[in-house]
Amino acid sequence: MSDLNTQLRTFLQVARLGSFRRAADELFVTQAAVTSRIQALEEWLGFEVFLRHRRGADLSPQGQRFIDYARNAIDMIEHGREEARRAKTYRAHYRFMGQFLLLEGFSLDWVDWMKANAPEVSLTLDSSFSTFAAKEISSGLLDLAVGYQYKTVSGVVFEPLFTERLILVTSFANAEDWRNNYIPIGWDEEFDDDQRRFIGELEDSYRIRAHFIDAARAILLRESASAYVVERSAEPLLKKKQIKRVEEAPVFERPAYVIYPSNPTHPDVQALALSGLREVTKKLGLANT
Repeated sequence: MSDLNTQLRTFLQVARLGSFRRAADELFVTQAAVTSRIQALEEWLGFEVFLRHRRGADLSPQGQRFIDYARNAIDMIEHGREEARRAKTYRAHYRFMGQFLLLEGFSLDWVDWMKANAPEVSLTLDSSFSTFAAKEISSGLLDLAVGYQYKTVSGVVFEPLFTERLILVTSFANAEDWRNNYIPIGWDEEFDDDQRRFIGELEDSYRIRAHFIDAARAILLRESASAYVVERSAEPLLKKKQIKRVEEAPVFERPAYVIYPSNPTHPDVQALALSGLREVTKKLGLANT
C-alpha cells in the first residue's frame, strides 16, 4: 500500500488533469497504481474524492472541499522535512515572504541582517501578495511577511511598518503628454478609487493595465507611457532622466505591513526578525506610519 503522502500527491495530480490515465503517465506509474492509491485514500477518508465517468474523473463535492487541505498537508510535510533536515545545523528554520517590489530594496537587506544577527537560523524566501501570505501564515506554512494589502485573518497580525509614496511618472519627452498612454496599476481598492477619480475619462481608453507595479515600470522603459510607481524605485530612473515626474499629479501614500502569526512557532526568532525589519526600515530612511 502506498503511503499517505503519495496518495495525496496522486489525488492532486488526478484533480489537476481530470484523468486517472493522464495522471499515471505524468507520474510514470500504471493506471492500476493510480487507482489503487486513490482507493486507499478514499478508504482512509471515508468518502469518495472523485466521480468517475467515461471521459475521466471530476472532484466529488467532498473532494472539492478536501483539496485545499490536501495541498496544505503536502506543504506542511515538505516544510517539516526541510526543517528536520536543517536541525543538524540550525536551531530554527524561518520562512519569509515579501512582495516582489520589496525584494531588492528591502527584503534582501533584512536577509543580510538576519545572517549577521541570527546565524543559527536558516531562511526560506518567497514572493507573493500579502493576502496570500496571510493565508499561508494562518495555515502554519509561513512565519513572516511584508506587503501592502491588508486583510483581517484570525490569528494573523498586520502591523504598519512604513509608508510608500506613489508618484506619477512618464517616459514621454514632454511630460504634458502623459495622458496619451496611461497605464493604470493595481494596488488596493482605495488606490483604485483614487486613481479612477484622478484619471477620469481616461479610465475607458487605456490599452494596458498592470496588476504588478513593476510591470508598469518596465513598460515605461520600453515605450512612451505613464504610470504611478513607488517613489523610491523611481528615483534612480529620474536621476538618469529615463523618466520624468508629472508634477501636477497627486501623490498617494500607502502603508506597508509586517505580517506575522499572533502565536509563533519560534517566539524568540520572531522577536529577532521583527527587530531586524524595523532596523532595516530605519536604515533605509522609510517613513514609519
